[in-house]
This record gives sequence, C-alpha cells and structure tokens, in this order.
Amino acid sequence: KLTPIARFFGVKELVITILGVSVLSSLPELTVSLAAGLAGESEISIANVVGSNFVTLTFVTAFCALIAPMVIQRETRDRESAWMILSSTAILILALDGELGRLDGVVLILLYIPYIATVVRDASRDSKNQPAGEKDQKAAGKGIIWHFVFIFLAIAGIIAGARIALAGGVKMGKDLGISDVVLGILIFAFGTSLPEFAIALSATFRKKAEISISEIYASNIFTAMAVLGFVCLVTPMPVSPAIMKFDLPFILLAGSVVQIFVTTGSKLVRLEAIVIMAIYIYFILGHFIPELPISAFVK
Repeated sequence: KLTPIARFFGVKELVITILGVSVLSSLPELTVSLAAGLAGESEISIANVVGSNFVTLTFVTAFCALIAPMVIQRETRDRESAWMILSSTAILILALDGELGRLDGVVLILLYIPYIATVVRDASRDSKNQPAGEKDQKAAGKGIIWHFVFIFLAIAGIIAGARIALAGGVKMGKDLGISDVVLGILIFAFGTSLPEFAIALSATFRKKAEISISEIYASNIFTAMAVLGFVCLVTPMPVSPAIMKFDLPFILLAGSVVQIFVTTGSKLVRLEAIVIMAIYIYFILGHFIPELPISAFVK
C-alpha cells in the first residue's frame, strides 16, 4: 500500500517507509520498554531495545536476503547505514557510566532530529527534481483514506500479535528461571520485532526488497534514539554489565559487518545473508554458553 501513498505525496516509497512505516512498526518496542521501565524492570526495558534492534539488523535482514537478494538504494547506503551505526555508538558511549538517565534521553532525542531533517531535505530535493504529475496525484488520491486505514489496521493487528507472543514469552521465561536481561534480549526483543519482520517480509515477497532493508535501518534508528530516549526521560535506568560488555559491543560488530556488505556492492546477496545469520546465532548462543570465546569475558 506504499505506492499510492507515495504517489499522492509526490515522494519515493522509501521516504514513506522512513517517516511513517518504520515509526509505527516500532510502537511495540516503545510500549514494552516504557511499561517495563515504569514497573521497575529496567533491565528488560533496555534489553528489549538493544535486542530488538539486533534481531531486525541480523535475523530479519538475513532472512529476507535469503529469500531474495536486497538491492541497496543510494539513500540507504549513504545515509541510513551510517546513522544506524551512529545511534548504536551513541548508546554505548552514554551508557559508559553504567546508567542511562534523563540527560542521556535528551541527547538521544536531539540526535534523532537532524536525521529526520536530512530525510525531509533529501525528499524535498527529489520531489523538485522529479515532480509528480497532477494526473498521477489525483489518481493516487482516489481511495487514499482506505490505504491509510488499511496500514493502521494492519500495524494494529501486528502489534496485538506481538503483545500476545510476549505474554507467552514472559510466562515461559519466568518458569524457566531466565534472567531479565536474557528475557528482554531474546524473548521480548523477538516479540517486539514481529512488525518489522512482517513488513520487511511482505516487501520482499512483493519484490521490493530495497524497501525491506530501508525499513529495518529506519526502524532501528528510531528505536535507538527516539524510543530509548523517551523511555529514559520517563524513567532513568541502570545498564547491566552484561549489556555493556556483550550486547552493545556485539550490535556494533553486527552493524559494522552489515555496513561493509551494503557499501561494497549494490546488493545484499545470499552468501552475505548467511554470514549475518551466523552472527545472530552466535549472539544467541553467547547468552547460554559461557565457554564461547566472545561471551567468556562477560562472566
């Protein structure tokens, strides 16, 4: 449903993905992290944000690229990938004192503003270079309300599904005696990543794989800066040593690997997807097998 909306506003589908879809698909992360923070479960709150970004960056990206190689658009290669690395680096630096407080939240939100400004500026420039015809806009305008209704209903359904999955995950985690960090990183994170997964998968099957990677990046940027920033403003939270020593550095490692792949070619191919999926699997195993080389120093 992105095509008629993009035509109506006279912008690329990529712009609608970044400014709209990625934000709406991140609502589960905001809901869960905020609720966990207010309930005093700060470890679950930050672990959910970090874990969700890791799931979308590795598992979702690799899964979609295994189905169909992803074409990397110039905007994604030059803008989104760099901002995603910056957002993860900012969290790691701000968390060095062992806490993400209200001032840190302000910094993260302020960092998100120039990113959006850059997207809007580029969209405005592209619209001037390639203006949409009046006929196209009128045609796209027919039934445009229903396209918006469809998108909001679809995302609402996905969010509801994520909440149901999370409810079962919490019970399972508590019954198995899983720590809050692992619960947030693995169970909550996967549940709140379902909207991004569904949207990216849908774009892939519609042969719009370039939208998949753009949605993943934009969603990660919004989650890292806007969602985590807002949660920190509402409820400051300590950062556990496990997240500082393992999870945050690991997401930077994964982001760097993906960055190399998307900047050295025009496509994210299946062999690269296998490498990214292997990183995700190793990350999961690192939380359960302390003997693994990278996870050994966390203990």
